[in-house]
Amino acid sequence: MKYLITYDICNDNRREKVIKLLNDCGKRVQFSCFEIDISSQELESLISQLNEVIDKEEDRIYIFPISKFAIPFVKKLGKVDTEDNSSLIL
Repeated sequence: MKYLITYDICNDNRREKVIKLLNDCGKRVQFSCFEIDISSQELESLISQLNEVIDKEEDRIYIFPISKFAIPFVKKLGKVDTEDNSSLIL
């Protein structure tokens, strides 16, 4: 399943760790936003790893599921990634 993950991490060190985890399973579509396509088991593992990194009092991560039925209706404005855009969320 596809997910859109956004984050607001206060600390540079924690932010870099979150970015590395997200880069390992998806692609960055904006500065604080990643598109990933993983199984539910992989998602649970990722959530567990992210929870180990973040400060729950300061940081925020949002994980939005993207239905395969919604993808054809996604509107892309501005500069579009020249790589495979067929799965681009934003």
